[in-house]
Amino acid sequence: MTIIFKYVHIPREDKTLRHAPFIKILAEDAAGKKIELLALVDSGADSIVIPRDLAEVLGLKLGEEQETAGIGGKTKVRRTRFMFTVRSERESYRIVAPALVLMDDGMDVPLILGRNGFFEAFDITFRQTEEKLFLKKR
Repeated sequence: MTIIFKYVHIPREDKTLRHAPFIKILAEDAAGKKIELLALVDSGADSIVIPRDLAEVLGLKLGEEQETAGIGGKTKVRRTRFMFTVRSERESYRIVAPALVLMDDGMDVPLILGRNGFFEAFDITFRQTEEKLFLKKR
């Protein structure tokens, strides 16, 4: 089956709306409590990227610090494994994937679901004009 997500409209500083393929996922915090998160599905991102403060809330175990480069330039990251669930009313898929934790607190970056670990689990269709994202489990 296919899970369909409508794009989320997020207000920008200039009062316009950003229409983007954010989806709701479930993860567990450090105490084992399930929390709902909003994540950007980003076909231009190689990896799942987690902001540092979210990684702390989730209690993720972090590897050694290293440098990586992206569209915003070079930054420090630490590797981890991220467990989360993608679901609809009828189906639920648990994903365990490698991820990078952004160590730069000054970067305003959302939780990003990139190709490595996420796109491999689904056939993904973006319908920009309809503002919808379709996920079909492989």
